[in-house]
Amino acid sequence: MFTDSPQQLDEFAVAHLKSNGAMTGEHLYGMLAMRFPNLPQNKFAELVERLAEGGQIEVYDERATSVIKYLAAWEKHLWFYLSLITIASAVLAAYLIPSDSFFIPIRLALGLIFVLLLPGYVALQALFPAAELHRFDRIALSVGLSLVLDIFSGLLLNYSPWGIQLLSILSVVGTFTISLGILALLRQFELARQGALRITL
Repeated sequence: MFTDSPQQLDEFAVAHLKSNGAMTGEHLYGMLAMRFPNLPQNKFAELVERLAEGGQIEVYDERATSVIKYLAAWEKHLWFYLSLITIASAVLAAYLIPSDSFFIPIRLALGLIFVLLLPGYVALQALFPAAELHRFDRIALSVGLSLVLDIFSGLLLNYSPWGIQLLSILSVVGTFTISLGILALLRQFELARQGALRITL
């Protein structure tokens, strides 16, 4: 159990930073753990937040210095890459799997995700880039928002020269979803570059 006072922890961390200069959070935690062996990670997180709010340190994501570095952190943007894979798979399945095929359940599953989940999910990422919604809340909102976007897309297609057909639906929904995904990534990059704190709804 960690029993040292926050003041002791703060003083040691600030003194170490002043003598050694800028460093990564992992490095600082390692140095603190040598001095305070029972230091849990949540206490370290509280320390960083406390010092940042007090203006004693500046916290930033070094990967947010360029879009390329930011995108290279694929684990943070797994939702975007999985969305691209799902869109591509749904489009291929729609054209390559015939209606009487044994693999029609795969086509239907991908189609449902493509229409009822992805547009709303990606739209939420674009609208609220700094929010971490609970899993069930995100799924419910994604389905509801997807339905709204699908209806809107259907109205647009109905009055367009292309009409409502498989190719036009795949093109409009796919393009719309990818565009929103790119917008969400750019907004998240800007927040990371500014060092914005993430919030929980």
